[in-house]
Amino acid sequence: GILLYGPPGTGKTMIARAVAGEIAAAFFAIKPSEIMSQWVGVAEQNFARLFEAANAHPVSVIFIDELESLAPRRRTSISTVMQRVVPQLLAELDGFDKRQNALLFVGATNEPWAIDSAVLRPGRLDRLIYVPPPDLAARQKILELNLKNAPLVEGIALEQIAARAEGFSGADMAALANRTREKVFLEAIHSGLPRPINMDDLGAVLDSMRSSIQPED
Repeated sequence: GILLYGPPGTGKTMIARAVAGEIAAAFFAIKPSEIMSQWVGVAEQNFARLFEAANAHPVSVIFIDELESLAPRRRTSISTVMQRVVPQLLAELDGFDKRQNALLFVGATNEPWAIDSAVLRPGRLDRLIYVPPPDLAARQKILELNLKNAPLVEGIALEQIAARAEGFSGADMAALANRTREKVFLEAIHSGLPRPINMDDLGAVLDSMRSSIQPED
């Protein structure tokens, strides 16, 4: 089991999908809302069916985002549903060594301190990996990927825009590129004069944005 933790928008879900792709595994991406139920026994059955379905494949990856909402610290949670669900999750994690097929369980959270400590003990989700905001090189690469095939002025300095976007998440950088593409496209529609994207376009959109990751995050 692995827990990916870090601020929102840094690519935890993408990493889990990439891992499954690299090992040619069946990928099960589950939201806590798809597991939970107010009816007694249903949430536990949902968990059991999930792990049973994964075990039907030679290699599989189960990914659950916002794990803190599914396995919160039990002493701080008054939900009777949680009191039943957390033990069921622990039972499934403890059964890994009895499974015939390979299974990797990946959880993701923005609040690792809010997860029940029993989930994080050795033999369960005992590998914690911090996923930080992208550095300068990564921010520039995200811009390049999201501006691929877009008309850009010759010699555009995307590294300068990336440097100004210190503290932006990967999702923020993708939004910066996509909003700039939309801005220039709409201008071309209204003016009838298509033109390439330039530094001023990117700078104007960047100035209008605020990072989704705050210093306290």
